[in-house]
Amino acid sequence: MLVSARERLILQFLLENINIETTIKQLADIVNVSERTVHRDLKNIEDVLKTFHLKLQKKAGVGVKVNGTQSDIYQLRVTILKQDFTEYTPDERMMVALCALLDNKDPIKLFSLASDLGVTTATVSNDLDKLEPFLEEFGLKLIRKRGYGIELEGTEEGKRRAISSLISDRFDVPEFLKMVKENIQKKSSNKVDSISERLLGLVQKDKLILIESIIGDINEELPYPLADSSYVGLVVHLALAMERIQRGENIALQKEYLQELKSTKEFDFASKIAFRLEHTFEVDIPEEEIGYITMHLRGAKIRYDKDVGIRDENVEVAMTVQNLIKNVENLLHISLKDTSLFQGLLAHLQPTLYRLKQKMKISNPLLPKIKSDYAQLFEIVKEAAVLSIPNISIPEEEIGYLVLHFGSAINSKRSTKKLKVLIICSSGIGTSKMLAAKIYNQIAGLAPIKTASVFELKNIDLDDFDAVLSTIPLDNIGEEYLLVSPIVTEQDIDKIKGFLHQEGFLPLEEDVAETAGDKEFLSLPFVRFQHLAKQFQILSVLLAEMEHWKESSIQAFSLLLEKGLKILHDKKHIDNVDDVMQALLERSHMGGLAIPGTSMALYHTRNKNVTVPSFNLFDLPEEIELKAMNGEREKVKRILLLLAPLQIEDSAIELLSFISALIIQSETSIKLFEAGNKEELQHFISNQYLNNYIKTNQEATKCLF
Repeated sequence: MLVSARERLILQFLLENINIETTIKQLADIVNVSERTVHRDLKNIEDVLKTFHLKLQKKAGVGVKVNGTQSDIYQLRVTILKQDFTEYTPDERMMVALCALLDNKDPIKLFSLASDLGVTTATVSNDLDKLEPFLEEFGLKLIRKRGYGIELEGTEEGKRRAISSLISDRFDVPEFLKMVKENIQKKSSNKVDSISERLLGLVQKDKLILIESIIGDINEELPYPLADSSYVGLVVHLALAMERIQRGENIALQKEYLQELKSTKEFDFASKIAFRLEHTFEVDIPEEEIGYITMHLRGAKIRYDKDVGIRDENVEVAMTVQNLIKNVENLLHISLKDTSLFQGLLAHLQPTLYRLKQKMKISNPLLPKIKSDYAQLFEIVKEAAVLSIPNISIPEEEIGYLVLHFGSAINSKRSTKKLKVLIICSSGIGTSKMLAAKIYNQIAGLAPIKTASVFELKNIDLDDFDAVLSTIPLDNIGEEYLLVSPIVTEQDIDKIKGFLHQEGFLPLEEDVAETAGDKEFLSLPFVRFQHLAKQFQILSVLLAEMEHWKESSIQAFSLLLEKGLKILHDKKHIDNVDDVMQALLERSHMGGLAIPGTSMALYHTRNKNVTVPSFNLFDLPEEIELKAMNGEREKVKRILLLLAPLQIEDSAIELLSFISALIIQSETSIKLFEAGNKEELQHFISNQYLNNYIKTNQEATKCLF
C-alpha cells in the first residue's frame, strides 16, 4: 500500500469518523489544500479501500464516508499505523522532533533534525514554534541557541507525562497492545512505522510484556480493578520509569506530599509493584518513584461490577455526585433515580477529581463521536459539571466520559428480560456501560448486560452467556462473537438482532410479550438474603446508638467537638480521643467539610482508634463559619459526625456511604438532616435504606441468574 502523507491524513480522519459524512470542503480545510486536490486524492484512496473490502460512499451535497465491516476498518487502521513511509505530515514532524528531544539529554542540532525529517531547517523551526504550547501544558520549555542546538527543559515528571500523552493520542488501547505484542513476539511481518517505533522505543517495548504480567497480578488484588486505558497507562509509565531510573533521571516529590501519599491504601499496592520491579530488572526504586506509582493508581479510571464504597478521604465526592445528578435532572427536566448511575459516577469521579487537582491529563478517543451523537446532552452535562465542581477547570475529555454515564442512565429505563449477553470493551467503564444500555434498550428479551475488559476474559466462563459481543477483535477465545462499534448505530442494532436470531438466541416476539405480562416479585438468592440481614443488623445498631447533642453554652468549636468525642469514648466507640480529634482536624484542613448551600458540616474519618462505626450529630449554640467542600465559606449550625474503624467490613462502609449520600439526596433530605431530631432521622434513614434496597434488588432479580 502506497499513500502520500496527505492521503494518509484524509484516510485517518474518515476512519476516525466512520459514521459521519464529511464534506469535501471540510477535508480540504483539514489538510490545507484545494477541494480539487482532495477530489484527486480520493481516487487513490478508493483504490486503497477496495483492497480492504471497503467502499467510499459519496452523497452529493452531503459528503463522503467509509462503509464496511468493523473488522476490515480495524485492519486498515492498523496497516496505516504500520506503513513504512518517509513523508510526514506537519503534526507527525512535530511528534518525531519531540520524541528525539525527550529521548536525549544533550542538545540536538537543528540541521540534524531537518535531515532526519527530510525538510529544511526553516520548516523544522516553524514546527517547533507550534510545539511550544503543547509543551507548556506539562511545564516544559524549548531552549534554542545558535551554535548550541535545541534542548528540552523541565522536570522529569513533566517529560514522562508528555510521553504518556503522546502514546495515548497515537494509539487506542487494543491497537497499542496488539502492536506491542506483535512487535515483541515477532508475530508480525509488517514493519512498524518510524513514529510508532520511536514512541514504542521511548517506553522500552522489550520490557513491556514483563511489566504487563506484574501489573496483571497486582490488578487482581486491587479492590477496584483498573479500566483498560489506565491499565495500559500504568504499564507504559513503569516501562518508561525503568529506562529513566537506569539513566539516573528520577522523579522529585515534595516531602509533605510524599507523606500524604504514604498514608493511602494505594501506596501499599505501589510498594508491591516496586518490589516486583526491583527483582525483575535489578534496580533500586526510590521512594519518590513509589509515590509517583501511587499517584497513577489514585488517578486511574476503575472498573466496577458491585457497589463502590466511599473512601474516607473522599466522602465529599458523594456530595459532588448527588449535586451533579441533581443539576443534570434540573437542566433536562427529568428524573434519574438510578442506583447504578450514582455508583458509576462515584467510581469515575473519585479518581477524576484527583486527576484534575494534580493536573494529570487523560485522553478520550471517543470525544468527537460523543460530541456529535450527544451534542445537547454534552452541553447540559458540561453546564452541570461547572455548577457542581466550581473552581476547577474540567477539560472536554472528562466531560465526554461523564456524558457516557448519563447517556447510559437515560437509555436504560426499561424492564429486565432473559437473554444473557456479555460485552467485551476496552474503552473504559463509561463506554461499555453506554453500549450495554443502548443495546439493552433497543432489543427485547435481554437480561442485564454484563461488561468486561479484555484483561478480565481469563477469569470469565463464556459458557455462562448466550451471546458475546466485542468492540475489539479477539484472538482464540473459543466462542463465536460479533464485532460491534463502541457507539452503536441503528445498523449495528440490526446486525446484532440478526446475529442473535441466527444463533437461535433471540426470543420470539410473542414469547417476549408473554414474559412482559408476568407478575414481578422480589426473589433473592440466599447469599444476598444473608447480606441483607447482615446490613440491616449493622444499620439497626448504628441508628440505635446515634447520639444527638444540643449545646447551650458558647465555647470554642474544638472544645465542643472534643466533648462529643469523650462521650463516644465512654461508650467505647473510640479508644483515644486526642488521636481521633487530631484526625478530624487534619481532615478539615485538607479540604472544607461544610456542605455547600446548607447549614451543616460533615466531619468524618477512618481511624485505627475508632472501634465501631457511628453516626452522630450535635447542634451548636450559634452559627460558626467553616470552609466548605467547594472552597467557599459557609455558616454552620449543625455538625454531622461520621466515624469508621480503619479496618472495616465492606457492608459497614456501604452503609456509611449510603448515609453520607442521603444527606443531600433531595431538598427534603437536606432539611431533615439540618433540623430533624434523632427519632426523625432514625425513621428516615432506615426507611430510605429499605426502599432503596428493595428497588435495587427488584431491578436485579426480575430474571434468574
